[in-house]
Amino acid sequence: MLLIALGCAVAFDGACLASDAVRQSLQTAGERQAVQEANAVLQEEIKLAARSQTYLLVDVHQGVVLVKARGIEVHRLPILSWRAPGDRPPAGLYRLAARPPVDRPKARPGEDATEHPIEVSDMPAEYQLVLEPSLVVAVGPPARDHPWLWIRGLVRGWWSRAVSKDSDAWLRVSLSTENARSLAWSVTEGMPILIGRSTIP
Repeated sequence: MLLIALGCAVAFDGACLASDAVRQSLQTAGERQAVQEANAVLQEEIKLAARSQTYLLVDVHQGVVLVKARGIEVHRLPILSWRAPGDRPPAGLYRLAARPPVDRPKARPGEDATEHPIEVSDMPAEYQLVLEPSLVVAVGPPARDHPWLWIRGLVRGWWSRAVSKDSDAWLRVSLSTENARSLAWSVTEGMPILIGRSTIP
């Protein structure tokens, strides 16, 4: 009886050691992949920083969208939450296909439209950034702040994935209303958008 108990204890210890080894191996592989991603992002950012064009760096792991010019941070927008297929955000260099549509203020009859310039407050708080190669980044406020905008964003995201050839290429980012409008104000057509880890974990 004692031998059976000892055998069970040894088998249990062996299984625990094996599962610990597997866990450490997976953790090491995950860390290695994170370091590779951070290095790839850094290499791409070095190329972008050498140009005069403003670009975005989206790092969901750090919870931030950075507007940068020549490698210098111009504006920082905190990410409140994010979602992606399998909780694995895309990584790589993309370009913005088109700016989000603007809610232009309407001029009254007889008024000059140029007297009412577009301001940050005229920018949308919920929209999609269509990137090339194929990726859609949905931006909007969290459900607790604007439930109807949040629902509209979910429906729009569902529809765009339903009609898209690459339905797994999406990322949903929640920003405050003010920051979502600020991001829409900052982006330009053809703007480089770098998505991935900006720091080594």
